Amino acid sequence: MEKLTHGFCTREGWTRLFTDYNMVISDLNEASYGLIQSDLPAEEWVERYRNHSACVREAFVKNEEMLDQHVRWFTRQPGHWTRDIADPLICSLFRYITRVQDLGTAYEIAESLIDFYKEAGNDIGLMKCYTVRAMSCAMLDSIHLGEEVWKDCAAARGIYERRFKELSPEEKSMGLSIYDLQFDHMTTRLKLGRIAKEQIDLLVSCHRAAVKAVKETMAVDQGYPFNSVLPDFDYQLGYTALCISPGQCSAGQAAAIYGAARRQMRENGANLEHSDSYRIRNRLICLMAERLMGLCSDEAVLTEMYGMMEDFAEELFEGGTFNQRSIEAVEAMQLAAENVACRGGRDRELYDDIQSLFISYLSSRPYTTFIDYICGSQNYCYILSAMPHTNNRRDLLHSLLRLTMFRQVQTAMHSIMVAKLAVEILNAVIERRPALLAGQLGTLSAEEVAEKRNELVQYIYYGALLHDIGKVLCSSVINAQSHRLGDLEFRVLRYHPVTGGEMLENLKGLSEFRDIALGHQKSFDGRSGYPPEFDNTASPQKIFIDIITICDSLDAATDHLGRNYTTAKEFDTVMGELRAGSGSRYSDVLVDLLNEDQNLQGRLKSFLKDGRRDVYFHVHEYIMSESVACQEAVRTHNWLFDLTLASQDK
Repeated sequence: MEKLTHGFCTREGWTRLFTDYNMVISDLNEASYGLIQSDLPAEEWVERYRNHSACVREAFVKNEEMLDQHVRWFTRQPGHWTRDIADPLICSLFRYITRVQDLGTAYEIAESLIDFYKEAGNDIGLMKCYTVRAMSCAMLDSIHLGEEVWKDCAAARGIYERRFKELSPEEKSMGLSIYDLQFDHMTTRLKLGRIAKEQIDLLVSCHRAAVKAVKETMAVDQGYPFNSVLPDFDYQLGYTALCISPGQCSAGQAAAIYGAARRQMRENGANLEHSDSYRIRNRLICLMAERLMGLCSDEAVLTEMYGMMEDFAEELFEGGTFNQRSIEAVEAMQLAAENVACRGGRDRELYDDIQSLFISYLSSRPYTTFIDYICGSQNYCYILSAMPHTNNRRDLLHSLLRLTMFRQVQTAMHSIMVAKLAVEILNAVIERRPALLAGQLGTLSAEEVAEKRNELVQYIYYGALLHDIGKVLCSSVINAQSHRLGDLEFRVLRYHPVTGGEMLENLKGLSEFRDIALGHQKSFDGRSGYPPEFDNTASPQKIFIDIITICDSLDAATDHLGRNYTTAKEFDTVMGELRAGSGSRYSDVLVDLLNEDQNLQGRLKSFLKDGRRDVYFHVHEYIMSESVACQEAVRTHNWLFDLTLASQDK
């Protein structure tokens, strides 16, 4: 039994600590997902939600005590590190990083130990730190932290290949994840259309080195458990065929991709133990690789995809399974359809069916850190590359919200609350200060503002629904209410306005809301907030941004049901904060309007206190219908847009 006051001097001790910690977070996430799936009456559901929030808060306190004692005591005071503490800790993280639920803490540990191992001249310790840091960044936001992931992977890979013969069997095996991360970074760029033949050369080179490392690792395999599942690098290279078309790669690159896809099919395709998802994924990659080589026509690919579609959809939704293989198969079908059907101007019906399958499946996954990592990146790439082809604005909005806001219960509830608050304030502006809206939606005068009340209300309602969609890439941070966020997690969270702006800018039917997503975290005077490069004061939509910024603060500060990491404030307290920030943080004109209109204050106060329960329960009903049905019947749930219609009667 270890008796250290801070930390542990054995790998078993550290592994036990993080296993217990991960279990607490996993259990909370599972309970949250189970609650969303539960078919309970409104009052009982809201009460259970409140109780769950109390459990998260209790876990938060205990977890903070544990982290302060055993982790932050070292990371916040690096002089406390010793080899007998650091070595077993980094070994445990290196082995189990994909199971870690608190990636911010893993990053903080690796960051602190890099300087420690540099001073010690310990290359292998550094390799593990770079890998853990890269994996933490990748799983938190592989898009905006991608270059940092690549840099750490390059440093780790250099040590891994240089010191390979000195590594233990476990270090050789777990070090293969370095190549895995590099593939992930490069294929993400391919999905986003950022391709060049030089980048494909990097993929081929990475594949060659990775395959060599796998062979040498397996050559000394003695039944080690860490070798039971190794990265499939033939799949990784073959996957490239889903993203590129003939002419976008050289003959040599196409041959390398085709060879990897063929080996994957030959070695795994006939194994009856594999799921249909696994076989469909491999067959589709092989077809697309044949297409690169000129051995298979677009029409032949589409014909096979018709057969795959029918069987695959039945397996996905009847079994209700969510795993990496099924997610990979869904994405493979979507990418192939985008590549062949959409870009080639062929078979729009099949393309639309596959997009519907992708959205239904990817929007209804359970909550785990790993699935959030996979789905977040996939959804972001999908929104930027495939969604611009959706012509119907309502369908576009519905699909976008399913893949972003409604993947995160707290974000969905918050966004609906902000939307309802924004409509209340906007109606007050139309009644009392209509000149503030002149110029919006083609209006030129106060009279025209009044005439376009319905359109203005709908605009701000949609804008409020979309203001936080950029959180699609930081699900694990949004769900991380069981511990205090670290510096990296806050940095990831601050990317969400940029992410939302990037997505909306690429969607012609919704691009008018770009500035709302980009600007809602900036101060009224533009001097503080994020992103720093966006000038909200010059935005044509500034009045809408200012309203949503106030509503954002009102809801977040008064949430007494779901904000587990802080205590809800009284409405009057928040009003005092708005007055204190008038003219700097918040619009002085809007704050004055709120101060003057006691009836408006009363409506907002009542809604924030009592109306919240109804909103939360409706969000639960909506998400449950999405997760259970996963079909077009979900479109009959029009409560999301009811407020817009009701507001038109005011």
